Amino acid sequence: MKKIKTGKVEIGPDEFNPKRGKFRVNMFVDLDVIDEIRKRAQAEHMPYQTWINRKLRELIEDSKDSTLLTASDITRIVDERLEAKMNRKAKSK
Repeated sequence: MKKIKTGKVEIGPDEFNPKRGKFRVNMFVDLDVIDEIRKRAQAEHMPYQTWINRKLRELIEDSKDSTLLTASDITRIVDERLEAKMNRKAKSK
C-alpha cells in the first residue's frame, strides 16, 4: 500500500482504489451519539469506525440515487400547476 504523508498531497485518480485509501478525520461527537454508534457497531460485530464509514458510504450512495430539484425545476413545476389550475377554472366557467 502506498504511504501518504499528512498534509496537502496531490494524488492522481488512478493511483489507488479509493475504497482502500483512508483519510484520518478528527472530530468531536456527543457522548450519547458515540455510545449509540458503538452499541450498533457491536451488534453488527464490527469496529465502530468501520460502522461509521459504512453508514457514511450508504448515505452517499443513497444521495446519488435520489433526484435533487433545482430552483428551475421548482419554478417549472409551480408554473405547470398554476397553468393547469387556470385552465380548469376557465373550462368550468
